[in-house]
Amino acid sequence: MRRRRDISKNNLVEQPIINSEFSNIWDCVVSDIRDTLKSAGYQNSGFAFTQEASVFSTKILNKLNISAKESLFTVKYKSKNTIVLGAPGPVGILKTVIDNNMMYQEDPLKLFDYGISLVDDDNDSSTTPKQFHAFKAECIGDTNPVRDAEMILTAYRMLESQGIENLVVSINVLGGADSREQYYKELVSKTPRRFQNLSNSLSYNPIQLYNELITSDTDINIKIPQIVDYLSTEENQYLKSVLEFLDTLDIQYNLDSSLSGAIGFNEGVYFEITSNDYPEIILVRGGRHNELFELLGGDRGAGAVGIEVYVDLLLQLVKKVYPQKLAKLIKPDVFVASIGLEGQKSALKILSLIQKHGLEAREHFGIKSLKHQLLKAKKLDAEITLIIGRKEAVDGTVILRDKASENQEIVPIDKLISILSKKLSK
Repeated sequence: MRRRRDISKNNLVEQPIINSEFSNIWDCVVSDIRDTLKSAGYQNSGFAFTQEASVFSTKILNKLNISAKESLFTVKYKSKNTIVLGAPGPVGILKTVIDNNMMYQEDPLKLFDYGISLVDDDNDSSTTPKQFHAFKAECIGDTNPVRDAEMILTAYRMLESQGIENLVVSINVLGGADSREQYYKELVSKTPRRFQNLSNSLSYNPIQLYNELITSDTDINIKIPQIVDYLSTEENQYLKSVLEFLDTLDIQYNLDSSLSGAIGFNEGVYFEITSNDYPEIILVRGGRHNELFELLGGDRGAGAVGIEVYVDLLLQLVKKVYPQKLAKLIKPDVFVASIGLEGQKSALKILSLIQKHGLEAREHFGIKSLKHQLLKAKKLDAEITLIIGRKEAVDGTVILRDKASENQEIVPIDKLISILSKKLSK
């Protein structure tokens, strides 16, 4: 059975990316994801970063796929009240919808948000949650399986927009409360007593228990059942419908009975999207949480399906696997080099003028040497390099070097924008 890394253990995610070289691709990747969601009809909506700890009852924790409240990141305030920071999974969006009575409309709500997420995939109270930047999207108010397929399609297009290839969707049905309870009882009845503690600790997630049993002891001589044999007729039909929609979309998928969900996804259809080039790296997680929405106080039978994508992980993958995209995204239109105080003053005005007209410009005021500034421009592969010294500042001109034609010319500042626009359009 193929085992995937938890996000918090993934070697590609080392620490938040803060170096200047990577800031451009961060912005571009985030912008691409946001554009994909908006094109699919999702609206940007802020949601609360904190929630009262009282929200997280045992039933809520089970639906979130969290073993205990101690796994949450909490702080106390005003001596006695406790709040949860970075509400896990879809809780932030779902509670915002519920608390603000946003469900009173004909069409399903399609919302997304981008912010900080505290993730503890170890589900262990002794570990410290790691900080990630995450996109979360939700379609709320429709239980039709076409919404699951649409969510998968949106996530698929989102990854394609990053240039990631050979995508595949792994999908499983985690079952509703009744089928999970039956499956858990059957597992326990067939499990040796030496695994009783393990069985008790994973009563909220029988599929994870199944995975632990088949990997922790190779001497088990019993045939451990799979949850697919305990699904209701409706649940089986639901999965079949989702797969038929994916067939219509020509999206490659495989059924994986080992998928046990993730934080926020612990019922119904669950899916993960990976690339065949790096199958151990989970790029997107998603699935149903109808029952969670109801438990939080939402309308009964409304339905909710969502996805999560961890931007830090995606950025590291793009950087390591797709250097051509990285080079394209960090490449500026213009690099402005300056000499001396007067040159820097003029360069600052030119930068403001260029940026005002929507062109991307870079500079390096910290380097006094013109030679090293030009080397920086070459390293960044800037299309055009502008050079301003004291003479150019006095004359109201700038020296323009065109990488494509390898020509150098003196250009009046009042004509600079029109000249740049013409050259860059080619």
